[in-house]
Amino acid sequence: MSYFWGEKMTNDKLSKGELSRSRLLAAAASEFAAKGFHRTRVSDIVKAAGLTQASFYQYFDSKEGLYQQLTDTFVTKLWELADSGQKVTALTKADAFHQVRENLLALFRFFQEQPDLTRIVLYQAEKGEELHRKLASIVAVNLRQNQNAGHVRIELSVEVAAEAMIAVVDRMTTRYLLTGEKTAEQLADDAVSFLAYGILQANE
Repeated sequence: MSYFWGEKMTNDKLSKGELSRSRLLAAAASEFAAKGFHRTRVSDIVKAAGLTQASFYQYFDSKEGLYQQLTDTFVTKLWELADSGQKVTALTKADAFHQVRENLLALFRFFQEQPDLTRIVLYQAEKGEELHRKLASIVAVNLRQNQNAGHVRIELSVEVAAEAMIAVVDRMTTRYLLTGEKTAEQLADDAVSFLAYGILQANE
């Protein structure tokens, strides 16, 4: 068993308190993803976790506090992954292609490992549009740096490209990753091929 919100550990390495808290977080993520925040009750969470209401309030002040903790931790990691484009800037063109694939793979793996939280934060959260705009802003900054480094076409609008990239990853995640139709590795290959080569066949 492993959880995003804590260090990866098996049950025998977790204290009773840590295990209970992790079970509540896992149950909450599942309930929020299935029902949404407003329709999920604390009683639903503790029932799914196999614990009591008293156990819940031992670790969390409220449903809102638990939800905020889940989403804050997820979003912090998401910002880190979104900003990984900066790793490309100082590389050669050959190495840049490989790094872009690795960046995309890390993002898809993150979503794949946390399907409930991905659904909650990207597709259910009330601030979803604001989050997508911030993601696009981070990507645009990195695209401009890579444009200056010669990795991105100079005539390209980095703002438009960033929005397009976020839309591509977003749709690939909902359509293929969360449904289990494709793996993170397959989507990373598809995404980097699309972003690097586009759609049209170049003239010979």
